[in-house]
Amino acid sequence: MLKKLIIVFVGLLAHMANATTNAVPPNILLILIDDMGWKDVGVYGSKVYQTPHIDQLATEGLRFTQAYAASNVCSPSRASILTGQYPARTHITDWIPGHKAKGEKLLVPNWTKNIDTHDVTIGEMLQEAGYKTAWFGKWHLRGAPKNQASIGHKINNAQKFHGFDAGIQDWNLNREKRPEDPKGVFKLTNEAMEFIGKTGQKPWFVALSHFSVHTPIRFNPEVKEYYDDAFKGTNDAPYAGYASMIEPLDQSIGKIMSFLKKKNLDENTLVIFFSDNGGLENKTNNSPLREGKGTLYEGGIRVPMIVRWPGKVPQGKVSDAITSSVDFYPTFAQLAQSENIPEIVDGVSLLPHLTNNEAIVRSAVYWHYPHYHKGKPGSVIRKGDYKLIQFFENDAIELYDLKNDIGETKNLALLKPELTQEMLNMLKNWRNSVGAQMMTINPSYSQ
Repeated sequence: MLKKLIIVFVGLLAHMANATTNAVPPNILLILIDDMGWKDVGVYGSKVYQTPHIDQLATEGLRFTQAYAASNVCSPSRASILTGQYPARTHITDWIPGHKAKGEKLLVPNWTKNIDTHDVTIGEMLQEAGYKTAWFGKWHLRGAPKNQASIGHKINNAQKFHGFDAGIQDWNLNREKRPEDPKGVFKLTNEAMEFIGKTGQKPWFVALSHFSVHTPIRFNPEVKEYYDDAFKGTNDAPYAGYASMIEPLDQSIGKIMSFLKKKNLDENTLVIFFSDNGGLENKTNNSPLREGKGTLYEGGIRVPMIVRWPGKVPQGKVSDAITSSVDFYPTFAQLAQSENIPEIVDGVSLLPHLTNNEAIVRSAVYWHYPHYHKGKPGSVIRKGDYKLIQFFENDAIELYDLKNDIGETKNLALLKPELTQEMLNMLKNWRNSVGAQMMTINPSYSQ
């Protein structure tokens, strides 16, 4: 498996000169949203949330319908972006610090709660390639993007910084009530614009990692009053606060896009809009997807993803290609023509698909979650149109045809035994290949 990964990536590096036509590598803006569901954007079909600026990104770029976060919770997905590796490989498999044991049937393994100091992060890789780098907003991986303390959250002083010239995690932005700036979306945007303005002629990478739309819900009361009136007497009434939080988030995205255009930077800037996991049930409506954040069903892992790069990525198109957050690392490495590539990268570069509509070649994508949350612990494989889930408590197997059953309503495991066994074998072999940690029986468990 390792040999195959290295060969594939070497092949990608060999074609860099042909894949990127700019003499100067493009700037990269990653807009990372916290807990935004797949249907929380107008262009994805929401008739509730007002997202004109995000919708405009889709009008000017490529919208993905089958994009996935590598985990159903935040910290593992963020680690997958930073390392290009599956959470099962890094052993960062739950949100940090994770849930405390409550006498469940299975014991959670001794998983990792920070990025390994030996991992070459996206920040370090891009710095080596000549980029100025910044990570503004939520980090949630202990340590800090830059060698400075987080605000309102303890960090381990032994942790190194991870390759960013700027960035600080201020948890107060998530907690405090700021009617004029819910969740600090404008503060973070202003910090990003200030950093970009000082990069000079160097290419830059900025992760604008919002605390929004994670709970607690924060909003401007006047905006909330509007949505209370608009949703009154409808099934959408419970989501008025959430809608009031999405509106300023969308406006902040419009603000940074206007800034890029004003500074003549938008033509050579790759913009990616993405969420770190699916939407939280009861705070938003994930339908037609099943369940939500913290589960292994589509509502927990399928997310909105839009890519914009004028003149390189087609405008107003839709892709049904299956992508994962582990793919960002090799994509950015190819864009930057980086020579500082780790030996093991689980993702594949999306650049040929983005610029030439080439097929994304891989056998499957995977998830591994040996933890209790909203759903039960288990592993997942997505191969083509089919998705198999193996739950650990009772070894239950579920197989779904997502092309014809996006809501995962009909378990086909007994109807397609050969396919079920084939995918289960692939899943088990993958777990062995990445060194996935498995759960064990809790000797103190009692029903």
